[in-house]
Amino acid sequence: MIAILVFGLILAPLAFAGCAADAYSKACASCSFDQYGKIDSSCSGGYKASGTACVSASYPIMAAKYADGKCPQVDSCASELQSCVAQYNTGNDKADCQEGSVGVCYAAADQCTKSAAVKCGEIEQQCQGSSAGFILLFAGLLFVRMRS
Repeated sequence: MIAILVFGLILAPLAFAGCAADAYSKACASCSFDQYGKIDSSCSGGYKASGTACVSASYPIMAAKYADGKCPQVDSCASELQSCVAQYNTGNDKADCQEGSVGVCYAAADQCTKSAAVKCGEIEQQCQGSSAGFILLFAGLLFVRMRS
């Protein structure tokens, strides 16, 4: 049980690393498209909202500072995402989902958001040396379990 908790703590930051890309991918896979290839806007809007919520949950310090107007880097990431999507979209959402170029924009937005979070005072999730601590903790737990 403890080992599961330890692995959960190690892997939890990785689960949120791709909020925008995951939301886009899920919208592409789950939403319907009309005869012109346009995605259902209410469906895709729900996935967009879940992506935003994911970012807020993953980077709470950044989200709070952004809400107070103290983290303009977030706006830069949103602007870069819009520019990238405008450059690569074809006007046919279904084709864009299948082709993949627009998905790269969302992956880049995730990286931009991570950088913005660090610049806005978010503690870096993956610190050097922290993995050694987790390995020692896991080894200690394993040792205790074997002796029991």
